[in-house]
Amino acid sequence: MIVAISYHSGDQQLMTRWANHVAKLGPYPTHGIVIAPVHDAPTDEIEAILSPVFGSFHIQPCFHTESGWPVSCNKAFENVATYIEYRVKKPFLWMEPDAVPLRSSWLDEIEREYNQMKRPFLGDFIQIKGVMKNGVDHMSGIAVYPWDLSSKSPSIFRNETIAWDIASGPQVIPQMGRSKLIQHDWVPTEKWRRDEVTPDLVNPLAAIYHPDKLGVLFNDGLCPNGVQGDPATGVPCEGSPHETKEISEKDPQIQSEEAPQDQQTILIERFNSILAAAGEDARLKRQVKSKLIEHGWIKAPKKAKRTGKKVRASVVNS
Repeated sequence: MIVAISYHSGDQQLMTRWANHVAKLGPYPTHGIVIAPVHDAPTDEIEAILSPVFGSFHIQPCFHTESGWPVSCNKAFENVATYIEYRVKKPFLWMEPDAVPLRSSWLDEIEREYNQMKRPFLGDFIQIKGVMKNGVDHMSGIAVYPWDLSSKSPSIFRNETIAWDIASGPQVIPQMGRSKLIQHDWVPTEKWRRDEVTPDLVNPLAAIYHPDKLGVLFNDGLCPNGVQGDPATGVPCEGSPHETKEISEKDPQIQSEEAPQDQQTILIERFNSILAAAGEDARLKRQVKSKLIEHGWIKAPKKAKRTGKKVRASVVNS
């Protein structure tokens, strides 16, 4: 299985702690990892920690310029999903620096359950319909996704004002396996639980706990005072809408379409991701070139002319 994780430079400290924690629980010789730094977040330290413990390691930078929740998170997720669909073609487990693996077998357990359930998606079922105004039941963002995500759940892409996990809820829920191994501990409280996590909140069956913004469950003695940034956005958690903001009646539950300019920007970014992946895969590069020729965007190369005289076949009289 492939682990995919995105982080912002504002979350560098939490990401480093996550990497050290994951390395301590490893190694993972049969699994790979893709890290997706946002806005030029440093990668050298993370690579040095994680590359030796995973069977494969890849950096897939996010080149979008937008910041804040949910647009930055959505674009980071789309960037990785597009790379995996065109390059890796394996299911992937989406993680964030505040999603804490709890034991050394966490990744093997999740892969085993995913294979046993034989469903495209595997995650925690989040039931907020009737709990939040205009709440939409959905799968946790921390989850396993199929590599051919664009065909399994198109609504997961091209969302600007609503998080991908909520936007895709109606499409994903009928296709998901509900897992106790992934605990998304969301509760609508006055003081957010994510900022005051304690070990007793963890379900004994869980292999991953999310969210733990201060990294209490890393148990590394480094939990800082104050509030960390939100993964993939750099926005301070205090007052952030990532987990508890209610959806206004005026806000669409699922975004139907973007303005032409927004859609053009999204398409260009996805195309750039495909080109970046093709640069490392000769077969994919040929496929991209073939499609560009097929649609008339570029001309097919002229075939080289053969030199030499024609030779007539001999005629044998019977």
